[in-house]
Amino acid sequence: MSSDLKEIKERLLEEDLIEELLEHLECNYIKRTSNRVEAGLPDRFMSNNRRTVQVYLTPNLPCKVRSRGISTDIFGLITYINHEVEGEEALDYLYESKIVICNLFGWDEYLKFELGDDFSEEIPDPLAFLRPVQKNRKQRKRLSNLTTKENEVYDKKKVFSWYVKYPHINFLKDGINVKTQMDFEVMYDTDTQRVVFPIYNKDGKLISIKGRYVGDNEEIMNNMKYMYLIHFDKSIELYNLHRAYEHIKRIGEVIVFESEKSCMKAHQYGYYNTVSIMGKDLSPVQSYLLRSLDANIIFAYDKDVEIDFIRKQASQIRTRKCFYIHDEDDLLEEKQAPVDGGMEIWENLYKNCVKVI
Repeated sequence: MSSDLKEIKERLLEEDLIEELLEHLECNYIKRTSNRVEAGLPDRFMSNNRRTVQVYLTPNLPCKVRSRGISTDIFGLITYINHEVEGEEALDYLYESKIVICNLFGWDEYLKFELGDDFSEEIPDPLAFLRPVQKNRKQRKRLSNLTTKENEVYDKKKVFSWYVKYPHINFLKDGINVKTQMDFEVMYDTDTQRVVFPIYNKDGKLISIKGRYVGDNEEIMNNMKYMYLIHFDKSIELYNLHRAYEHIKRIGEVIVFESEKSCMKAHQYGYYNTVSIMGKDLSPVQSYLLRSLDANIIFAYDKDVEIDFIRKQASQIRTRKCFYIHDEDDLLEEKQAPVDGGMEIWENLYKNCVKVI
């Protein structure tokens, strides 16, 4: 992968893409001089220095953030802007920063994993020459986990034995019928008083269990209403992809929801080409997985999510046509997902989705 990093730098320089990359990172006051591109940090850094970010237009693309005393390269700059980490800790995010660039410009040839790949196959370590002086085992393990991109798999039969295998009245009240609950294997955990359902990876293997609290403890309801009962890295998964994959390929379209329950409701309405990112922020790996589907993408976020935020998420996937659901006629209540208002409202919103500009 070290040769890939060098080639990516060369392409960024030769194809004159530094300013577009800085714009994607939400830098401001971007300006080119004779030998470098200068910019200010994104607004969230509360910096008034319009020239603090400096990318030098030489083969290694050295970079500085002058007001923070940071000297790095283009990958380290992406890491600092996205995660506010630097130095040795930034090595943990090297592969992710590479994915950010490849997602933005559609450079799939530099990404070593595809849908259907065995992620357990070892990927060469681009920082092998640093390992003799790196004493922190935790960092080495984290880098390895980042590049192999695989969650631990669990014995489904054993895990399911912990729960009562019946649909739950709480999900019925939320509009998810018995058949749909059975399709998505909704169960009940008597120990934690949670309605639970499984989380599978792209290959249909169990990697977690999510639970919704239905007891009467107000503190738990207010602070831990939803939780994953088995820890996993959701940033490298798309919920329901194993079930939706063939439908997505056949239709040429994938609908992206925030929550897993939205996939259930859409399934109930006859829409089987849906996934959930299990949150609001689309991660670099999730962006790449969506691009790998070679399909149009419809972002079906909750009503309270601003359009500018959705556009920012879509900007990670510029090589696919992206659309978003916009409730222009106020058919939904605040914080409702597009599928929460019933099938008629969902189909109205779906048919009038807007192309991301």
